[in-house]
Amino acid sequence: MDILKKVLAKGADLNDPGVAAVQMGKMPSLDKLLDLLKLRLIDEISPNDAMNWGNRDHYFGVGVSALQCIRLAMLAAEKDDLRTILDFPCGHGRVLRVVRAVFPDARITACDLDQDGVDFCARTFSAIPVYSKESPDEVVIDDRFDLVWCGSLLTHINHDRWRGFLDLFGSLLAPGGILIFTTQGRSAAKRILTESFYGLDPDQVIEVIDEYQRTGFGYRDYRWRPGYGVSLSTLPWVLSQVQKLPGLRIILLQEQGWDNHQDVIACMRTE
Repeated sequence: MDILKKVLAKGADLNDPGVAAVQMGKMPSLDKLLDLLKLRLIDEISPNDAMNWGNRDHYFGVGVSALQCIRLAMLAAEKDDLRTILDFPCGHGRVLRVVRAVFPDARITACDLDQDGVDFCARTFSAIPVYSKESPDEVVIDDRFDLVWCGSLLTHINHDRWRGFLDLFGSLLAPGGILIFTTQGRSAAKRILTESFYGLDPDQVIEVIDEYQRTGFGYRDYRWRPGYGVSLSTLPWVLSQVQKLPGLRIILLQEQGWDNHQDVIACMRTE
């Protein structure tokens, strides 16, 4: 039974940790969440998955962290179920595998520039494959979605492409559908000074931080990949971009909400 139905049911068991957690405005602990939802992960990881750094606990934990963000957004939107879901960019299914386990009957679309990743998600998690394009104007997806999950795409592109992707995601939402996307804000702006995994040269880091502090947004390409790199954005700057989109209402904002790193913003289509 869905945890929301358990909470709302007459005679709800207040000793049930999941019920008590929701009544207190909190999500269940990771262990209880997995137990309550009877999560059955497909644990096959593609050998080509660039997000697999050898730490399986962290790898699967990132997917579960995304699930927690999704459940919070569902609570805010008063949605009990998701029938159509888009994971964009899907990679090799680090998040999609968890979504598939929790919503086994959903029609899930996997979209990415990495065709090997899309093919893996289609083959392993029964996703509908769509190959993405560099320009959002060239992406063709015919379905409409109850959920669009966009984990760590806007964190890698310059501001001139933000609006195009946000427009695309908004256009793909069904009425009442939820868009969840992640950004890099205050936490990343501190970590980028000491963490090498961001992939920028020291001079680029200084330039990104300076631009971020002056304007609310900073970006630099990776040296080896023009048009793709690292962006930092303040929450006021991010919200100013969302407010330009018609028919979307902001329902959730959570600093470091995904993997205790990236900020999470959720919007719902109200038209």
